[in-house]
Amino acid sequence: MLAYIKDRTDDFNAGRFVNELAAASKNLGILEAKIDAYQFDGILIPMLQRKEAVSSMYIEGTQTTIPDVLKNEISPQKSSDKVQQEVGNHIKTLFYGADYLRSGKKFTHSFIKKIHEYMMVGIIAPGLENTLGKYKLKDNQIKNSIGTVVYTPPAASETKKYMDELLSFMNDENDGLNPLIKAAMIHSQFESIHPFSDGNGRIGRVLISLYLYKAKVINFPFFYISEAINMDKTVYYNMLTDSRINSLDEWIKYFLHKVDIQATRLTGYIDALNKLYSKTKVAVKKCVNSPKYDEIIECLFTHPVLNATILEEQLSVSHGQAIRYLNALEDHRIVISDDRKRGKSFYFMELIDLASGA
Repeated sequence: MLAYIKDRTDDFNAGRFVNELAAASKNLGILEAKIDAYQFDGILIPMLQRKEAVSSMYIEGTQTTIPDVLKNEISPQKSSDKVQQEVGNHIKTLFYGADYLRSGKKFTHSFIKKIHEYMMVGIIAPGLENTLGKYKLKDNQIKNSIGTVVYTPPAASETKKYMDELLSFMNDENDGLNPLIKAAMIHSQFESIHPFSDGNGRIGRVLISLYLYKAKVINFPFFYISEAINMDKTVYYNMLTDSRINSLDEWIKYFLHKVDIQATRLTGYIDALNKLYSKTKVAVKKCVNSPKYDEIIECLFTHPVLNATILEEQLSVSHGQAIRYLNALEDHRIVISDDRKRGKSFYFMELIDLASGA
């Protein structure tokens, strides 16, 4: 039987992960300072959201890439409809959650269910459409990759009382627990309750970011650890299973290590993005003699896969002028094209490679 989370607040020894906590706190602080000082939210935030969507989807078995997502944004493929829907769902869910919590509201059942509705609309498993935005109606199980049951969550009839208790824990600001430790506990408990028929992993990972934002650990609700989890997702699942049986020490240690890794990676990504922006600004100014060059640069960074129609709309110029700009950028190897005679797409590969590999 799953223990209530309030009964596990002493089920760890902080001395076992003091170094991980210090490193995670330090590097998350460095990242926050970087984001806070970053001038181009319109460039940074959308790409972070795409990166999280792709990483979270990969954990769930949907394999797509940043280049695929970017390409599909300008040239939708029927075969990619569900993937694109899932990416869009992630972004809408995160914006909804951030807007809701920004006003000081608490975590509630209705909020968690609305998060589920935003995240799973159009992608929920066939036959489960009637469970969208609702706690599970039937008991469920957690199975490994070969179909063996590794854990049986609380019954559907017990879901509300477990979620009542978890929400109370999430909203308690006076329990004296470090928010990073608390975030680890919340994630483990949510996944153990497994309150929905489908989408528990996606919702549980989104709640990490939203809880840290609510707890004022981060100033922007755009810190995600799915990318770091993807490095060893089998270990992630094993650690969650272990956290239900043994003390929380190893799970919290693992979680803090992932926060540290991801904060460090994203700090490096922002630094590299700044360097690329400065370098591209110089390069574009050399090849485009136009007062629109600042807008061209912004368009490259917000639409690293683009075509003449997008540039035409973003810059309010003629289609022919947009083509001339793109040809000039390609002549100077700032972008490369797919060489199609009509409907040609252009790729800002330095940014695409940076976003894919950061």
